[in-house]
Amino acid sequence: MKLNFHVSPSLRGPLTTQRIMKELTCGLLIIFVLAVINYTHLYGSAYGLQCVWILACSLVTMFICEYLFAKIRKRDPKKEIKHSFGWVTAIILALMMPVSVPLYAVIVSTIFAIVFAKMIFGGFGHNIFNPAAVGRAVIFASFTGATTDLVTSATPTAYINNTYGWLPANENVLDAFLQNYGGWKGLFLGTYPGALGETFTLAIVIIGIFLIVRKIIDWRVPVVYLGTIFVMTAIIAIITGIGPYHGIPGFLWYPVLHLLLGGVVFGAFFMLTDPVTSPTSAAGRTIFALGAGILTVLIRMTGNLPEGCLYSILLMNMMTPLIESALDGKQLDILKKAKHGFIYLCIVGLALTIFAACKVHPVTNPKGESEAKVVEQTEVDIL
Repeated sequence: MKLNFHVSPSLRGPLTTQRIMKELTCGLLIIFVLAVINYTHLYGSAYGLQCVWILACSLVTMFICEYLFAKIRKRDPKKEIKHSFGWVTAIILALMMPVSVPLYAVIVSTIFAIVFAKMIFGGFGHNIFNPAAVGRAVIFASFTGATTDLVTSATPTAYINNTYGWLPANENVLDAFLQNYGGWKGLFLGTYPGALGETFTLAIVIIGIFLIVRKIIDWRVPVVYLGTIFVMTAIIAIITGIGPYHGIPGFLWYPVLHLLLGGVVFGAFFMLTDPVTSPTSAAGRTIFALGAGILTVLIRMTGNLPEGCLYSILLMNMMTPLIESALDGKQLDILKKAKHGFIYLCIVGLALTIFAACKVHPVTNPKGESEAKVVEQTEVDIL
């Protein structure tokens, strides 16, 4: 037997890190421009200017932090900033902010995102947690009582959580909820107060599909994540007996409602797809997205928070090294372990879905306005 050996060639494709971050930045800026236009149109120029100030504070703080960190490490600041892509984190963090957030809170959260969640771990490519998610968690944990005097109305996730326990029972109850936010059209277009960039569901999906076609992000992550939320909430609708909405069965409209509220769509396309804090293999990313979807629904239905996406991302970031090590080895073994892991996690998800469904009940008589009105913009959609 004759064996031939040759060194595999190193191929250089057009998809570079610089191109990925450039196109991702463009997509995020489009969403930001929509936010500025929306708030300016609905509430006036002061609101649009506040959006600009939020982004400016986040970007300036990011550049200062990265410049100082480069100086401390005795490296070229210009080169370090260029290759760390900190502005992507800053833009994402700004889009996760409510328009009512005070600017000093933006600065503090950006410092935590850049310094403690990114630079201390070694910079771009070495961080364990998604930096923008860490920054947003700081806002939620430390500045819930700090707001400007701009928007103080309750956001959809906070309102549906506190008034209906995430379970409006029938079309009359749902109509009463939807009329506060422009109906289904308002939820799709995002023309209501909330986090700056998380409300524009339709625009996010269009930009996300474009990024998938351009191979900037992996389609498996948003599809599995959003699909998991859809299936779990559909099962909850069936178990709890949620009624139809104008002829549409509860197991169809209720999952759609979950997908339109809060930051799950934004998180699916711009947070969970982060190549640094998610597994490197396609199988690993699939399991990662599945776990995040299960945690999101579980937190929403049984937790004390109106949202679940933010903490599901951070919790799954912790699991990334475990997923990577579990899927290490020969290709055939990896495929087998990935299939088994996915099936086992689906079984766990089904069990948790049944558990959540047994803990909640559809609401036919909402709480009184005095009880329900517990949220101002500080309890906004937490990604």
